[in-house]
Amino acid sequence: MGSRNNSARPNYPRKKRKGRMKIPYLGKVSLFWCSKCNLPLLDHHACGLCGNQGIKVKISPPGDVRPAFWKDYAILQETVNRQYGKGVGSALFSENQIVLLSRIGGLDRTDEVVLNGVVIGLLIFNIVTQMFEFQPRVAGGDLIFFLQTKLCIPKTQQIWVKEDALPFIQTGKSILAPGVSFVSPSIRKDDYVLIIKNDSVEIDKSMCVAIGIAREDSTLLKSMVKENYGSIAKNKAYKKNGSCFPYEFFHPFNNISPESVMKTEALIVNKDEFLEYIFQNLKKTHEANASGILREISKATSFISKTLNQISKPVAVAYSGGKDSLATLLLAWKVLGPNFKIFFANTGLELPEVEENIFQVAKALGMDDKLIIKDASDTFWKIVDSFGPPGRDYRYCCHSLKAQQITEIINTIYNGEKVLTFLGQRQYESLTRAQSKLVYVNSFIPLQIAATPIKTWNALLLWLFVLFDPVIHPDTLERIEVPSNPLYFEGHERLGCYLCPAANLASFNLLKSSHPQMYARWFSYLEDYAFKYKLPQEWISMGLWRFKRLSPQWKNIVEEHNIQLDYTGADPSMPLHLDITKGFSPCLQSGYSMKGKFSQPIDLNILNNILPAVTKDYEFDSDLNVISISSQFKKESYRLNLFPDGSFFLLVPNQQFSYGQFFKLITTSVLRAIYCNQCKTCISICPVKAIKLNDINIKIDTEKCTSCKNCVTHCPLFQMGKKLIDDLNMTDQG
Repeated sequence: MGSRNNSARPNYPRKKRKGRMKIPYLGKVSLFWCSKCNLPLLDHHACGLCGNQGIKVKISPPGDVRPAFWKDYAILQETVNRQYGKGVGSALFSENQIVLLSRIGGLDRTDEVVLNGVVIGLLIFNIVTQMFEFQPRVAGGDLIFFLQTKLCIPKTQQIWVKEDALPFIQTGKSILAPGVSFVSPSIRKDDYVLIIKNDSVEIDKSMCVAIGIAREDSTLLKSMVKENYGSIAKNKAYKKNGSCFPYEFFHPFNNISPESVMKTEALIVNKDEFLEYIFQNLKKTHEANASGILREISKATSFISKTLNQISKPVAVAYSGGKDSLATLLLAWKVLGPNFKIFFANTGLELPEVEENIFQVAKALGMDDKLIIKDASDTFWKIVDSFGPPGRDYRYCCHSLKAQQITEIINTIYNGEKVLTFLGQRQYESLTRAQSKLVYVNSFIPLQIAATPIKTWNALLLWLFVLFDPVIHPDTLERIEVPSNPLYFEGHERLGCYLCPAANLASFNLLKSSHPQMYARWFSYLEDYAFKYKLPQEWISMGLWRFKRLSPQWKNIVEEHNIQLDYTGADPSMPLHLDITKGFSPCLQSGYSMKGKFSQPIDLNILNNILPAVTKDYEFDSDLNVISISSQFKKESYRLNLFPDGSFFLLVPNQQFSYGQFFKLITTSVLRAIYCNQCKTCISICPVKAIKLNDINIKIDTEKCTSCKNCVTHCPLFQMGKKLIDDLNMTDQG
């Protein structure tokens, strides 16, 4: 296969590989709304409060809809106030409104915002401005304009169009200057704007006919309107002719006034009081969905009971301090009472509220003596200098910080006996979890039988259960108050390692204000790393450190902003050394992996010229800047990715892979790419004369080369590579 350069290749769709697994939906997309009670419903069953049949809400996959909490309301209010006029966001997202958020794909945090049973827009974190933006859909545009009018706010982010332009706009055509009568001041290029019917028409609740994206800023747009020529805005979303939203959609806002807005703005400052309003609304939602929630609880507890009957082993629940594992813990409690162990693998990178919640929950349930904690302490800070920042495609830290702790807990407590562990895994979280079975054994934690009772639950169902389903002591029959982690109510969506590369920039932006010391420690390290490798500031600010291999979408961002990621800053005179970590991944059901980093960056263009001596079964993707080797060595399949900063990822089918000799060849190839001094030994030893010096670099003729490896094993650098591998005690069972 050899080298592949994508720079001039059209972006044709790839052919479907034989036997490729179908990718399932991450979960069932199901959300309904009772228009009479203005409450969300989990399924198609009638509202439990009024008996009214719910209307289906059109949300995008995966559909893991969740309730907005205090910080979410604060962000939505501030963002819409800033964009569409002071008071509009406060009125739209008041304490009396139930707001749901549904995560969809995007560069960073991107949520569909559901209000009154309709997706009214997207809340997006802009990675360049480091600020949130609200991109309204037409429903949101209608509400925003209605509130601007009610609150007597000057025309903000509006473009008014003439009556004769409507037929074109309502079929998706762009907004052109001849059809425009007014442009708001302060519009910037690419802003989302409201396209409003001509002001000669009587104002009503459905005057917003489309959402546009401004082609230029206000000054230039007004000039274009005056000259009666040019495209004013792209038509992003539009109403079809005659369509409008029902009366019920506007009803909750009919009594909005400047005084009610001032009350909301004063209230949002008081987090606890605002949360009380949210919980009251969610309590009504729980009542409206009571029968459906009971059905799901019954299914989950029946699954737990059935699994216990089928697998007669000691029982534990893995509790991480998060909502998913809390729901699993409470379900297990319903079935078993306090008669099981609680496992907590402390990575040493937990937020303090997480650790506190672990103890609080165990104490509330009277299970202090059942809580088993294994602490990784400061292990991460001991290894990060060797491996560099972890990446989404380079999570070496999972081995050392989590997997090892889980394994040691089981081995220490149960002396080799298998354990049935209930996990808070849900299918909405990842494809791996969507594809996993309800009960499975990770082949690299053979002593743990994992069971997942809430796999099919979405976040709304989960929160209604955790917040309002009573926890009853089996002996005293008294209700127990079990605390949820308060970080969720303050904007933290995911809990776990606070510097995890899986987190989005919006989360790190929140961490900066909520836990400044922890933020400062990690970003100080990133600053030092960037200085060492002469990486630009955008590598940190745009979160590029989270990737070893950029996706096409991220690569476009890098090119658009002319960001150079060469990793050329290390001192080439320094000797090469290698650090590795290996083991199973707790995020996967199978696959043994090794992750590591050479102390020097690698010029992949040079390595690309050398690798044919080891194998021809590789690809060099110069667009993504990665070399991928995917083939066999001594009849064993493997996949190896090499990145320009010197890091690599090796995935093999089992722990017995004979990677010692293989890695001596790879390491020697890396050494040749960095330190070759043109001694020409390889040229003289090659039996087919396939090697030449191209300028100052080695070039191998892939047509002639037989991959006999003579040029590698006879290179003076081979002994250095061999020593590096031997010193690491890499197993070679070949």
